[in-house]
Amino acid sequence: MQRVALVSIVGALVCGSAGCGPVISSYLIVSAQADLDGARAAESEKYAVYETTAATEYLHKAKEEQGYADFGPAIDYAYKAQDMAQKARQRADDEKKRQLDQPGAAWEAPTESGDQPKVIIKKKGEGEPGKVRVVPIPVEEGPK
Repeated sequence: MQRVALVSIVGALVCGSAGCGPVISSYLIVSAQADLDGARAAESEKYAVYETTAATEYLHKAKEEQGYADFGPAIDYAYKAQDMAQKARQRADDEKKRQLDQPGAAWEAPTESGDQPKVIIKKKGEGEPGKVRVVPIPVEEGPK
């Protein structure tokens, strides 16, 4: 009698644990998607490009693995996607706060006011093979 009870308990545990992979991976994928949507709402595509792209690709890979019924890798990729989405949200918030605190500190490209290079580095073609030549840029000072 005890043996039958033990076998039925073990059987119930085995059958009950068989559905954990799909349930956990589905939950994590939905959670990662929600975090990614929150990050995008915080303009992470503008302020945290790497993190947003990584979260998007990890989420895509998690869904792909879940589609192949590989729930272990799907769970791993979903965790990575969720982590990157949270980092993207945090970085976007930090960057927006930094720009509010220091509005003139934004990066700007060099202008025509003299921030141009003074030399050209030539690597191939002219001179000895494998050698690097530094050639000054001719400066036009107007008619003489």
